[in-house]
Amino acid sequence: MADERLVQMIKRSVIEFNAWRDNVEEKDGAPMIDLQEADLKDCHLDGINLNRALLDGADLRGSRLRSANLEEASLGHAELVHADLCGAHMTGACVSHADFTNANLTGVIFRGVEGIETACFCDATVEPKAQRVILAIIAESMHDAR
Repeated sequence: MADERLVQMIKRSVIEFNAWRDNVEEKDGAPMIDLQEADLKDCHLDGINLNRALLDGADLRGSRLRSANLEEASLGHAELVHADLCGAHMTGACVSHADFTNANLTGVIFRGVEGIETACFCDATVEPKAQRVILAIIAESMHDAR
């Protein structure tokens, strides 16, 4: 379950959250941030550092996450319908069963993303190169399932 104190800090100010996060990382390394099932819909989270965050089941519908750091984040079953993730960094993230319907994924870095074959990308805006990567991963997983 999400740490409500962190959810409120994020809603109040991405700058405040990132400063807090930088301070914690200096002391303890990059900690896991528990935002599971957090209600962050329609939030402006451009540039937020959610590296290694637990966002499983989080509601991010309609949120702006432009240039967000989602590297190694866990987004299993997260709702990202109509989210704007333009330029987000998702290297090593897990997106198993995440819903990216109608999301803007322009410029998103999908390197090493896990669970992409179970995520929903219906009507998402994806650059042709990223689209080919996603389709290749899905095709490979279907071939492996045989």
